[in-house]
Amino acid sequence: MDRKMSRKLIAILTICTMIALMLPAYALADEEVPEDNGVVQNGEEAVGQDEGVLTEGEDGEEGELEEEEEDVEEELAEDEEVAEEEAEEVDAPSEWAVPEIELAIENGLVTEKVLSNYQDDITREDFCELVVKLYEALSGVEVQLPEENVFTDTENPEILKANALGIVFGKTETEFFPNDNITREEIAVMFYRALKAVHPSLVAESFEVTFADMDEISDWALEAVGFMSGKGIIKGLDGNIVAPKANTSREQAIALVNRTYELFKDVEIEEPVEEEVEEEVEEEVAEEAAGDEEDGENGEDEPEESEENGEEPVEEEPEEGEPVEEETE
Repeated sequence: MDRKMSRKLIAILTICTMIALMLPAYALADEEVPEDNGVVQNGEEAVGQDEGVLTEGEDGEEGELEEEEEDVEEELAEDEEVAEEEAEEVDAPSEWAVPEIELAIENGLVTEKVLSNYQDDITREDFCELVVKLYEALSGVEVQLPEENVFTDTENPEILKANALGIVFGKTETEFFPNDNITREEIAVMFYRALKAVHPSLVAESFEVTFADMDEISDWALEAVGFMSGKGIIKGLDGNIVAPKANTSREQAIALVNRTYELFKDVEIEEPVEEEVEEEVEEEVAEEAAGDEEDGENGEDEPEESEENGEEPVEEEPEEGEPVEEETE
């Protein structure tokens, strides 16, 4: 009996001991969940903290990107400045032409169109615009636009004015070819005609052509080339050649226009006879000629010199041996 009771007690103690041992384990298990949750939460918090770190990283990256963009923009701006400087250098006139161009601008001898691409060859159209300005500056007369346009390939008023002044003509009766480049001998002729249009006395001198390549100058340009070179406006190139068929750059044309103006601007020009006076003189001459013809047809003799002087004619005595003619009524 005692043994049975002892066994039961031992069993009960064993069970109690086991329960006592198991309860803390369950308690720990229950506590581990919130700890895990805490870990997760901490992890989430960590993630949140990490996110905060990432946010800071993103801010840093954005800052770096902005800096890179600024650097790129600065580089682009620098490239643009360099390109503009290079373009300006390419578009800038040659050093020798700078003072000529500045003076031509001051004298009002240029157009905006020719103040760029200075090394490009000048066209017939562009040079017409310059030579009309030269004529107006020297003559003090504003050229009026003619009513009729004789050309079918241009409506440029300066070309029409130059044509009306007799400074330039078309390559055909109806075509001007405004975009063709102009040669050195053509420029010489246009200058010569412009000066002559201002007043013939300006081109009264003649000069001998002494260029080594004078045989290449067209016959119709020989006088003009000689005059312009003799005046020191058109100068020879290396080897004493004038290169009459070569083209002329914009800066060269501007320089030539300015030299011509500076040379002739102070030359005194006689006032031309008014057209009305010329017409009256021509009418008087025509009337006198018509009157003389009528007198001849009527058989009237011209008065003798003594009658013109207001003296009565003296009858000459016949020489000896010469029969005297009797007057008949």
